[in-house]
Amino acid sequence: MAATFEAGRPVSARTRELFEAYRGELLRWNRQINLLTRRDPEEAADTLIRQCVGAFDLWWDASGQALVGAGGALRVYDLGSGGGLPGFVWLTLLAEQGVAASAALVEPRAKRAWFLERLARLPGGPPFAVFAARWGEPVAPGAVPALARGAGADTPILFTLKALRLPEAAILGGLSTAEPVLRSTAGVAVELVRFQPTVGVTAAKLSRALEIPAPGERFQAGGWTFEAGARRLLVPTKRGQRSATAAGLMVSRHVAVDSIEGGAGD
Repeated sequence: MAATFEAGRPVSARTRELFEAYRGELLRWNRQINLLTRRDPEEAADTLIRQCVGAFDLWWDASGQALVGAGGALRVYDLGSGGGLPGFVWLTLLAEQGVAASAALVEPRAKRAWFLERLARLPGGPPFAVFAARWGEPVAPGAVPALARGAGADTPILFTLKALRLPEAAILGGLSTAEPVLRSTAGVAVELVRFQPTVGVTAAKLSRALEIPAPGERFQAGGWTFEAGARRLLVPTKRGQRSATAAGLMVSRHVAVDSIEGGAGD
């Protein structure tokens, strides 16, 4: 039976082809690397890809388009990538939207990092680097992704997290290692998107648990001062996105204000 990846709207033929290739890799290596459940992995792969597509559409409509703006470029870090969810799926969908992404998938487990390196070689797939380390640890020389066409030091930064529950400052603090170019750029927007259940959580409860600063608050992380922006919980409402497996998203956005080392222009 053909896999179904749509979640509320059809994907392009090229995107479907990539998702089919990605699904094939997930199933091929699942037994050796434990990327999916061993019970009905085909259904699990389809469900997870579909969930990530629905979550992308939810984020893109509510926040993503505004974050990317007219430049059409983005720097992306997917933390705890595992088998490439949501990183590979979201990068494919960003390319479908015409966004030039400089991206890194971060995964400390060696076998899963190897799998991600394999995905990076899929013909026609989105380009990305693989950080085989925990977020915030030094990465190998040359591992930081080169800026994509149209991207610069002031290009917005997007973090995606599907399973990790890191506090806000721990995520932003890792930028001092992974994104040294940020150290000369005040005013850059940084958005964090965390997958969440659609029931039993609230924005206020998640903000406390994840230590997300209140809008307007200034806080320090990784040698920088940030000014906190909006934080909100997105829940699917469109027909086709609502399902038992659909994901909600906790979205927070901040702006880098200044470097503790002595100023944004240093």
